[in-house]
Amino acid sequence: MSIFTQKLNAKQMILIVGGVIALFVLVGIMGNSGDSTPTQQKSESTAKTEQVNLADKQAAQKELDELMGLAKESGLVMSYDFTPDKGWTVYVGSVWYSQTVQFKKDFLAKIATLRKRITGYTFFEIRDAFSNEKVAEVTAFSSSLEVYK
Repeated sequence: MSIFTQKLNAKQMILIVGGVIALFVLVGIMGNSGDSTPTQQKSESTAKTEQVNLADKQAAQKELDELMGLAKESGLVMSYDFTPDKGWTVYVGSVWYSQTVQFKKDFLAKIATLRKRITGYTFFEIRDAFSNEKVAEVTAFSSSLEVYK
């Protein structure tokens, strides 16, 4: 009979431990869902934030298109492509080489700022349109402005 009592105690222990674990899980779930902010207020503020973000992205995209349009007209930029398959690259013409380093860095910073507002990323390269040589970049890790030529 003593073995039966030990098995019964082991079964009771398993049930007790299982019950305690279930209680902790239940309390954890209840604790996370008991925010003081109503769900409707959260969804309304999220919707407003998304509208502001969308409007900001659209404004930044429009500004980037205008900037790149002016740069193309001046001969500074020949073309650009900010898609993952093309490598986020701006191709520049011979006008690039006649600009000061400060102008080049300002140009890089402006594009990087707009790209950050549109996509959340700043990295891109500036390449010579004819030789495909990298002449400048905004680095991916530290977002530093690097002008090589």
